[in-house]
Amino acid sequence: MLIDSHAHLLDERLKDHIAEIVGEYPANDVEISVEIGADMQSSRGAVALANSYDNIYAVVGLHPESAESATDKDIEEIAILAKNKKVVAIGEIGLDYHYDYDKTIQKSVLIKQIMLADKLNLPIVIHLRDAYQDMENIFAECKNYINNGVLLHCYSGSKEMLDRFAFLDPYYAFGGAITFKNNNRADVIRAVKKDRLVIETDCPYLTPEPNRGKINTPNNLKYIAKRMADDLGISYEELSELTYQNTKRFYRIK
Repeated sequence: MLIDSHAHLLDERLKDHIAEIVGEYPANDVEISVEIGADMQSSRGAVALANSYDNIYAVVGLHPESAESATDKDIEEIAILAKNKKVVAIGEIGLDYHYDYDKTIQKSVLIKQIMLADKLNLPIVIHLRDAYQDMENIFAECKNYINNGVLLHCYSGSKEMLDRFAFLDPYYAFGGAITFKNNNRADVIRAVKKDRLVIETDCPYLTPEPNRGKINTPNNLKYIAKRMADDLGISYEELSELTYQNTKRFYRIK
């Protein structure tokens, strides 16, 4: 069975079909999905959704695109939400320099949430885009506050960056992009320690082949698993068990 480590079922394109989507999990080898918050509304929603389904867990936090509007009161509410028993991490938090978000504010909000996660003894789920050097610097500066695990979601970095992040021994999640014909990530995937490999859909985004162009759901996770298995030269069953155990370990799902 598979675990989708990063999903957005509450997205406008999916929220009215959640029961149907989750109902199709068993037929598509999916056992669990993790609903990811990106702002206050989606973080609250993630907790409510997780409380409604035994096989959905929640991650709460403020995405870089939410940083400019974030307040100390928001951070306090994230701390309250994170005490729910179905919340398994703080995220998705991080840095995104692809868009014109204020970099200083992004860094400040990220650091506050790293420290919050440490206080709550929770791992962190990182969104990282076009900001590798600054993220490396923040990881180094905050190393003493990162004690419960790091997952770099939708990892798009190089093999060289794996070495630069090695001091944190992070987990790396790969999604639908690894199935695209022009995006061969096999060398990077093979360079990640096997006990740190995780898969995700990031639905409704990044739909894998053969369904690229359609709205993504966790029920496409099997295509990502099959491609990663091929890249590693192992069976689909081995890859499923490997990523299943890795994801449960990272999120501390019993």
